[in-house]
Amino acid sequence: MKSILHAVVAAFSTFSMIPMPRIEWNEKSLRGLLAALPLVGAAIGGFIVLYYYIAGLLKLPWILSAAVLTVLPAAVSGGIHMDGFADTVDAMKSYGDPEKKRAILKDPHAGAFAVIGVSCYFLLYFALCAALPESGFREILLLGITHVLARAVGALAGTLLPGSSEKGMLSMFREAASRANVWVLFGWAALSLAGAAFLSPLAAGLFLPVSAAVFFYVKRTAKKSFGGMSGDLAGFCISVSEIALLLAVVLSERLVSLWF
Repeated sequence: MKSILHAVVAAFSTFSMIPMPRIEWNEKSLRGLLAALPLVGAAIGGFIVLYYYIAGLLKLPWILSAAVLTVLPAAVSGGIHMDGFADTVDAMKSYGDPEKKRAILKDPHAGAFAVIGVSCYFLLYFALCAALPESGFREILLLGITHVLARAVGALAGTLLPGSSEKGMLSMFREAASRANVWVLFGWAALSLAGAAFLSPLAAGLFLPVSAAVFFYVKRTAKKSFGGMSGDLAGFCISVSEIALLLAVVLSERLVSLWF
């Protein structure tokens, strides 16, 4: 039990801005860190539901809520996954060899393509949030689930896909991870899909192929462009999964409204 609590605290300390007690960073605390990452998504989902409830009481305009729903995940996570998204977009647009692209990933400076990519990402995410029905509590719950599933997909990509030759945060987590991590992450994915199916079978039916498509896209990109997975690519995978799953929520809601 103590090792599980250490893994949860380590996951929140690394991948969120939520204050956590101090723990000793060692192999025991890092062993289950990736398996606990979806819990950060669950916390984001909780904040989304809480905000939706408060916004309803205050009768806030939906366009403001769409902006908050766009910013809230990055605020809770500290933007760590978006940083990986920005670095990956910058590297991919360099059209250099894998060695050059890995060097760009390590560069702390943001290039023009990173700024453009992040701006387009947030604009599209905001538009998709605005497209959600204002009185759709079911869609808000589905939105919360997307953050859990996205982190399960990203952690699975970081665990299962071959790593690059570069040493970094992800390689440290992979070396310390136990074999049970993969099964726990599959469990998180299955639980997310089951919850989505309870709320909307159509949304859950879209979540599965969307998640698989993002996983295999990242697999191909990592192998072809970077020579393997890295922490930045895992963050890229989570960010792309989040917006792709949100698109699935919007599409499922639109299809249901058209049919019924």
